[in-house]
Amino acid sequence: MSGDYGYCAGVSGSLIERFALTSVLAALADTPVVAVNGARQVGKSTLMSQVAHRRHDVELVTLDDVAQRRAAMEDPDGFVERRAKTLIVDEIQLVPALMRSIKATVDRDRRPGRFVLTGSTRLLATPGMTESLAGRMEVIELWPLSRAETLGSSGDFVDRAFAGLDAVSCRSEVTKDDYLDLVCLGGFPEPLGRTVSRRRPWFDSYAGAVIERVVNEIADVRRAGEIPQLFRLCAARSGQEVNVAAMGNELGIPARTASAYLAHLVTVFAVQLIPAWATNVSAKVIRKPKLLVVDSGLAASVLRQDASTMRHPDAPTGQLVETFALMEIRKLIGSSAAAPSMYHFRDRQGLEVDCVLEGPGGQLVGIEIKGGSSVGSSDFKGLRFLADRFGDRLAAGIVLYTGRDTVRFAPRLAAVPMSTLWQS
Repeated sequence: MSGDYGYCAGVSGSLIERFALTSVLAALADTPVVAVNGARQVGKSTLMSQVAHRRHDVELVTLDDVAQRRAAMEDPDGFVERRAKTLIVDEIQLVPALMRSIKATVDRDRRPGRFVLTGSTRLLATPGMTESLAGRMEVIELWPLSRAETLGSSGDFVDRAFAGLDAVSCRSEVTKDDYLDLVCLGGFPEPLGRTVSRRRPWFDSYAGAVIERVVNEIADVRRAGEIPQLFRLCAARSGQEVNVAAMGNELGIPARTASAYLAHLVTVFAVQLIPAWATNVSAKVIRKPKLLVVDSGLAASVLRQDASTMRHPDAPTGQLVETFALMEIRKLIGSSAAAPSMYHFRDRQGLEVDCVLEGPGGQLVGIEIKGGSSVGSSDFKGLRFLADRFGDRLAAGIVLYTGRDTVRFAPRLAAVPMSTLWQS
């Protein structure tokens, strides 16, 4: 398979291109240390094997290997002194002392491309890794597979959105039932190759043992069994603003403890917090972040939802569709030229926009997510507010929905099929 992308095992053993390889190779050309962060099972090790294949004189070691981990613990300075031009260390968070040794050797020799580090935690925020590599390290986040990656398309939705509505307008052949299937499938590579009935055991294991184990690797959690329970509460609240006190009450633990546990879930990439848009556009802006489980398939499985049950009127279909769409956008930001910041917006007067992308020049894209196959004028209430308030700064106001046609509602406002996220 050609192209400047990495790939990982996917459906039926096929190879799925990853957009992150381009970023990793570019960073290695001018930066001493490149860190690739992402949840367990998103394909970091496979991506590293592709990095090794593309570069010469590379040594790859994984700290999941007990012998390698023991050697790193006993002699971290000696462990990082290798003859290879590039040393790839997989799961660096298992031996925090290596970060200090890497910093010391990089300070002596700042040649680019010396180290690639992968971790299942947010490296710079992990306890024990306080020695900063600022100015010496570039951090790249790897998420579960985007739909664009699984289809081999360009994944340029974010840049197209900043170019205006004409660039994202499309007609889609994807039905609402198709979207529900995609929501339940998610983007972790392993479930993509399984039958529907065989995905749930994998998701159950991930939601329980895997998340609990990774949290225990980085934190002293006294009642670790509450971590999977908290994650299930997060799945039930995915797409909503964070309410730590309510989550603590439901678990029977103090709000402070619930907040600490939630921070651990963020650190290990189980959940993602989308910050509120901190702007002076309204004096009554609500500043709570929005919580998202990083994979809609995982969230649906935890909630015991499938494409069939999600058709019921009382199912959490809207929030799972929103989780799916917002995480698809989040995945595409890393490979976009615009590289915008991602926020949500809501004020006490009921004005709300699910996603606000703000580019470096202050240009904006507003996005609403609707699980229905039709939209009306009321669905544009928040986007109209942005258009009226910011004028030409708003490049596009988009309602992503499960219908098939692009429908214009105003010069910069339109309902667009959700599949524009992966259609080129």
